[in-house]
Amino acid sequence: MSMRLRHSATLAGMLLVFFRRRVLRAGVLRSAPVRVFTVVAAALLLAAMCAAAYLFLKPLAGDMAVWRLLFDTSTVSLVLWVQIAFLLVKVLFINAEGMLRLSYQLPVTNRERSAAFLLYEGAMTGVVAGMGLVALAVSALLLLGPSAVPYLTASVVLPVALTHLALSVLYQLLARVWGLLGLRRMSNVLSVLALFALLAVYSTRMTTMIQELSRAYLDKRSQRLWVTSVSWAWQRYGALPVLAGALLLVAALLALTLALSPNQHVRQSRYLSLRPAGWTGRALGPYDWCLLRSSQTAAGAAMAVALFVYLLLKPAANPMWSFAVLSLGGLYQFTATQPLRLLPGARVSAWRVYGRLVRAQLVLLAVFAVPGLGVVFTLDPELFAQSGPAVLGCAGGAVMTTCISIVFPAEKDNPFSVFLGLSVVGVVLALIAIGLGMLSLPPWAMTGSLAVATGLFVVHAVQGIRTNESRRRNVEGTVGREVRRRGRPADPGDRGGDAAVSHVLHGR
Repeated sequence: MSMRLRHSATLAGMLLVFFRRRVLRAGVLRSAPVRVFTVVAAALLLAAMCAAAYLFLKPLAGDMAVWRLLFDTSTVSLVLWVQIAFLLVKVLFINAEGMLRLSYQLPVTNRERSAAFLLYEGAMTGVVAGMGLVALAVSALLLLGPSAVPYLTASVVLPVALTHLALSVLYQLLARVWGLLGLRRMSNVLSVLALFALLAVYSTRMTTMIQELSRAYLDKRSQRLWVTSVSWAWQRYGALPVLAGALLLVAALLALTLALSPNQHVRQSRYLSLRPAGWTGRALGPYDWCLLRSSQTAAGAAMAVALFVYLLLKPAANPMWSFAVLSLGGLYQFTATQPLRLLPGARVSAWRVYGRLVRAQLVLLAVFAVPGLGVVFTLDPELFAQSGPAVLGCAGGAVMTTCISIVFPAEKDNPFSVFLGLSVVGVVLALIAIGLGMLSLPPWAMTGSLAVATGLFVVHAVQGIRTNESRRRNVEGTVGREVRRRGRPADPGDRGGDAAVSHVLHGR
């Protein structure tokens, strides 16, 4: 096991080097001013969140019962965010075949490879889950001092680690089940859908759990829930035995995750075997089929439908917002369709390429939004009349994810580029929202400001297409001169045998 962990750590270090060289300096991040702006924007957002939380919690600094309630309710919501982050990471990793290919020639087993990727998945999940609690953690450290460390350990650190590892074990168990049923090539997609159902069930229980904790606080009694078991045991039995038991459980779950990992890597089906019928084969183009047949699109579509049904039954928001999940399929769209642009005679303008990418996203949205609107109109005409902003928001999400796929290109299906792109755009949008909120602008001014920002992002994405194509032609010209000088045939590189071409050209 020591050799295995050493190999995994070495592979993780290699992936870190790849991340630094091919992600932090790819796309828009090639520009040093952009990198500086991104860091400054993230720091400003973090400072604003921490300052707001500090000012709000400062009057409560002396009431430890309130702090226990805050940390317990935070644990309840934190488990939900860990599940969301875990699913997001798994969806991004479904087609990460190019990243896996980097390690195929190394003397490592598939379980060692799985351990290395588990480190990265855990880090990404921790970042997503911790974004919502960093303000509370910083405020607690500033107001309570060292006495906040036990609360953070029992209510934040250990629950995050245990939840992530428990989900990892469940994910591997589900993969074994799909393998027994002969569905190994689609196991990742099916496992994501199963875990999404688990997330939906947990979300229905959150309100009840928070209410139970609040009633216990008002009645001045201790309330134990399964989700807050670590903090409850910490208060009752002390820090050392609970910490030791939690670490043993973490080690056991980690060992079980690695033991359940398959001995041999199983390639996931990147595209579904869908056959066009009638006019669809003539109306839809290669860019459309590349998106519609993607296994990531299938996973997103199933989650969108399930969320749509859930919002119909429990209308916490307009059900049409559920189809915003469909835009996740566009995060890899630019790099997935690159083989189509390498074909002879396929050179078109950057605006036309962008139009084809967005058109594919809007076609996918229409496939689900039109029947969804029909269902909403049948069940609740008043809710149907309020669906316009939701549909426009879903269309805006498709535009944004298309821009992210261009500005932060996922080379070699690298999910880290996509994750970084989502994080950067999320930080910028949060700062814009905070700034507009502080200005107290009327709704039409806020809408116009967001529209202008989106337009600038689109223009920058189109310029990114031009830059990418220009750089590719320069590389091809250099390679061509080298080949003619050496008198040997050109190396096709990644252009040969790409799955995207055979699956999307003319619908065949």
